[in-house]
Amino acid sequence: MGDMSDKLNVGIVSRTFFNLPLWAGMENGWFAAENLDVTTTLMGNASQTPPLLDGTLQLYLGGPEGVLQNVAAGGPLRIIAGNTGKLTHSLIAAPRFKSIEDMRGATIGILNQVEGTFFQLKEMMAAHGLHYPADYTVKDTGGVPPRHKALLEGTIDAGLQSIPWNYVAEEAGFKTFGEVSKYVPDWQFVTLNANNDWAKANRPVLVRFQRVLDRATRWVHANRDAAAAIAERELPTRRDYAERAWDHYTRTNALDRDMAVNRKGLEKVIATQIEAGLLPETASTAAATYIVDDYLHEAQKSPR
Repeated sequence: MGDMSDKLNVGIVSRTFFNLPLWAGMENGWFAAENLDVTTTLMGNASQTPPLLDGTLQLYLGGPEGVLQNVAAGGPLRIIAGNTGKLTHSLIAAPRFKSIEDMRGATIGILNQVEGTFFQLKEMMAAHGLHYPADYTVKDTGGVPPRHKALLEGTIDAGLQSIPWNYVAEEAGFKTFGEVSKYVPDWQFVTLNANNDWAKANRPVLVRFQRVLDRATRWVHANRDAAAAIAERELPTRRDYAERAWDHYTRTNALDRDMAVNRKGLEKVIATQIEAGLLPETASTAAATYIVDDYLHEAQKSPR
């Protein structure tokens, strides 16, 4: 590709379906065509904030919570696009449990206690009369693939698993106790995040990146077989699981076709963070405070 390409290091949480547009842009050569050398760094449950602030990462495709906290503290991080505007997780548990009510005393795997699905898990469990920390414990596992491994090894009793990992767990004999979206219908789960100081200084590079990601997101929605083939290899998972994941993410628009932020969903995240004491009570509850989407709008107006 040569030394003249603009290098971008994009943080991802784990090898899950919502990364598919990023992988599609790489596989189809569209980033290279925009003179972008894109690499990914697997972050697990590590914080996005230091690497976005010190320039180790230019972009992060993951939860918005770290950005919310940085903005509330007067920092430069911002959400620059949406990705997954709905939750796609099911509560998966060891076969011995008969119901959610039966899970008193269980150990449940989470990403961590400051972002991710921990908060929705608490809402789901509370609807069945189980409250944290009195009635169950949690264990940080990192993202969905290591959580599946922990389920198989028996180091956790249950966890919220996204598609297609819930299918994998069901086939391994685990129980499914319902989709978390029935309890929490609006939640901005994954966003594209950046240091806005870097973004302003590198606007043409970011617009080119956003143009590819926008094209790739629409391509994923339009190309079931080719998209599922990438997911099969990159997750990795079985082809039929990848196809079922594509069906779900596109049918529900969980993978947002136009990369818009679900503002109602983001405001639910903000309210939950304030309630948990992770954002100050004085923090803005308006989604717009945390979003800079003019880079995306410029990318979407320019020729694809």
